[in-house]
Amino acid sequence: MAGDLPARLAAVLARLRGRRIHVLGPSGTEGSTVIDFLLAQGVTTITAHDLEPPERLTATLKRTHRWLDDDGRRALLHRLQAAPITWRQGPDYLRGVEEAEVIFVPQSWFRHPENAPVRAAAARRVPLSSMMHLFFEVHLGPILGVTGTNGKFTVATLIAAMLDAAGIPVVASGNDRTHIPALCRLDRLTPTTWLVLEISNRQLMGFPYSPHIAVVTNIAPHHLDDHGSLTAYIEAKRTILRYQTPRDHAVLNADDPHVAGMSNGVASTVSWFSRRQPVARGAWCEAGRLVLAGADPRPVLEAADLAVPGAHTIENALAAVAASAVAGADPESMARVLRAFRGLPYRFRLVAERGGIAFYEDSLATNPSAAAAAIASMTRPFHLIAGGQRRAARPEDFLPMVRALAGAPVKAVYLIGTTAPLLAEAIGSMAQRPDVVQAGSLDRALLAAWEAASPGDAVLLSPGCESFDQFADYRERGDLFAALAGALPAPAGRRAVV
Repeated sequence: MAGDLPARLAAVLARLRGRRIHVLGPSGTEGSTVIDFLLAQGVTTITAHDLEPPERLTATLKRTHRWLDDDGRRALLHRLQAAPITWRQGPDYLRGVEEAEVIFVPQSWFRHPENAPVRAAAARRVPLSSMMHLFFEVHLGPILGVTGTNGKFTVATLIAAMLDAAGIPVVASGNDRTHIPALCRLDRLTPTTWLVLEISNRQLMGFPYSPHIAVVTNIAPHHLDDHGSLTAYIEAKRTILRYQTPRDHAVLNADDPHVAGMSNGVASTVSWFSRRQPVARGAWCEAGRLVLAGADPRPVLEAADLAVPGAHTIENALAAVAASAVAGADPESMARVLRAFRGLPYRFRLVAERGGIAFYEDSLATNPSAAAAAIASMTRPFHLIAGGQRRAARPEDFLPMVRALAGAPVKAVYLIGTTAPLLAEAIGSMAQRPDVVQAGSLDRALLAAWEAASPGDAVLLSPGCESFDQFADYRERGDLFAALAGALPAPAGRRAVV
C-alpha cells in the first residue's frame, strides 16, 4: 500500500480494535474474508457465527470459495480454526450475539428467519457492517460500482478490461463466491488504482456509501421477495447514487424509464448510454456504430464487430464505454476489448457445436427479463430450455419471455423445474405459440431438443428462474448443460428421450 492508505486503514482498525466483533457466515466468502482480514491486522476480539455445524465447515468452505484452489482453501481453513476467536456453530448459532458491539453480515442475511436476533440488535442501533463496507473504508483511491438487474458483472468486467488496456491501474471484484475479494488484494490498491465492483441490491440495502462513478444498467422486476415491491427494489438500487457529491459521476441507461428517473435530484454529473437515441454526454449507437458523445463525437467500433449477438450485448458495451471514458480510457482501448470479448460463463456463451447445432448456456438468466434478453438476441432458429424455481411465481411473471418469444425464431420450448406448469400457461396465451415439452429435468430437456434440432439450429438454456429446486446454484446448472452438450453423440447416434 502507498500514500495515505495505511493511515486510512489504521483509522478503520482503531474503530474496531478492542470491540466485541461478531461475524456471520464464516463458511462463506464474505464472512471468512472479513475474519481473515481482521486477523491479519491483529484484531482477535471476534465471535464467528455459522449455521453449519463444525463437521460441515470444510465441505461448505470448499463449495463457497471457488476463487481459491485446494491449497488456498486448506490454508484459509487452518487460519480460521487456529485463530484465537470464539466459534458459535450449528445449534449454537447466534448464541451471545446480543453482546455484539459491531456485527458483520453477509449480503443475504436478512432472508433467513434465524437471524431475528440480528434484526433486534440493529433495532437497538448496534452497527451492522459488511465486507463491502470494508472495501469502501480502506481504499483511498477511486471506486467504480456497477449495479442493475441484468448485465452488471459483464459491464464491470468490460470496464475493468478497458481501463487495463488503457494502462490505468485497476482491481475488479464481483459479488459472489467465484470472485477474489478486494480485501485480499490490498497490496494492489494504491491511491491511483481504480476499484471496479459489481454491487447487488442486497449489498446496497442500508449501505452508507456511493462510488465515485456509479453505473446502473437496467431495472426489471426481480428479488421482489427481498423488497416487497418494485418501488422498494428501485429505491435499493438508487442507493448507489444517494451519497454521491458534485465531484462524482453517474452513468445511467437513458432507454430504461426506471433508471432514467434516478437522475432526478442526484448531486453528481450524469452521463448516459442509449441504444435508441442520441445523448449529450456518454455513449450511444448511431447507424450501427458505438459512439462517444460530445461536441466532437468519437467512434468506438461497429456494433457488427461485437462477437456476441443481441441488443443486450450492445447495451452492455455502451454502458462500459460511457463509464470507462469517465475514468480515462480511450476509444482505441475500448474497441480492442470489445472485439476480443466472447462472453462470460453462465452469461449467454457458446459452449458447444455438434452436427451444425450451436449450444448457448445462459444459466445466470435467473429472472424472466434476463431470459427475454437472450431470447430476443437469437437470430437463428432455436430450441429454448427454461424453468426452475421462482418464489410466489405467477404466469404473468413470465410475460417478458412470452413477448420475446413472439418475435423470435423459436421452434420449441422445453420446460424444467417447479415453474414448468406456470411457464406453460404463460406460453399458452400466445396467438402463435411454439411447441411446449414438459421435460422435467435438464438432461431430458437437452436430449429432446437435440433430437428435434436440425443443422443450423441452436439450443439455448436461458431459464428465467432460479435453480434451487434441482441444483445447488446457477453454476451447477450451467456446468451440467455445458457438460451434457459436449458429450452428445454424433448426429448418426441421435435418439429421442422423452
